[in-house]
Formats: sequence, structure tokens, C-alpha cells
Amino acid sequence: MSEHMKKHPISAHAYGSALIISCHHTTYAIPKKIAERYVVEEPKTREKKRDSSISLERLFGKLDEQYTKAGALLKGLRLREGLTQVEFAKRIAVTQANLSNMENGHRPIGKIVAKRIQKVFGANYRYFLE
Repeated sequence: MSEHMKKHPISAHAYGSALIISCHHTTYAIPKKIAERYVVEEPKTREKKRDSSISLERLFGKLDEQYTKAGALLKGLRLREGLTQVEFAKRIAVTQANLSNMENGHRPIGKIVAKRIQKVFGANYRYFLE
């Protein structure tokens, strides 16, 4: 079987208010409230269909409609650090309302704020620019 045809192991576990999912050597932190909107199998049917696979597009295809990529990354970083919006906003010197708007894609993050995020949390600022 060729390398691209092999199934890659996906592991997932809960951590606080986020689901930590590892796939293709990349780890994602997804807020549980967002993941709950994308349940494709109820727990009872999951036992019967353990071998079935679901594409990432099917699972998270609508995520881009509600959140921007930068907003989802920002929220994931905040959840990974275990901070509330108020705590995170104080660290990057913005208001909680502005942080909420950035996470939800209603306001762009901007280069100045992105560089503050890099300075405080060590994440490359370019990830937060769209």
C-alpha cells in the first residue's frame, strides 16, 4: 500500500475546555463547544462503527464559515495556555471585547497585536495575520 493511502493514526483526548487532537504529526486544540457542533455519530452508534473513517472536510468544513483561521488559532492558543479571555487580553494589552471580536472573526488581529502575541507566547506572529 502506498504511503499516501495508509490510514494515519488520529488520537484525541480532552484537556479542560478543549479537545486535543493529533493527526499527521500535528496537534490541534479545539474548543469543546465548537467540536460539539460537529458531532457526526452519537455515542451508541460509535461502538458499532469503530473502523469507519470521517474526512476532516466533513468534520470541520463549516468551521471556516463561523471563525476565521486566525481567530481559531488565537482561541486555540488561549485555551492551550489555560487562560480566560480577560487574562489573555491583559497579557497582550487589548480589551476582552476586542479579543472576543478577534477570536470570532469580527475584527482582524493586526500586525501590532500579532507581534505582542509572539513576544508573550512565542507563537509566530504571521500565523495571526490574514
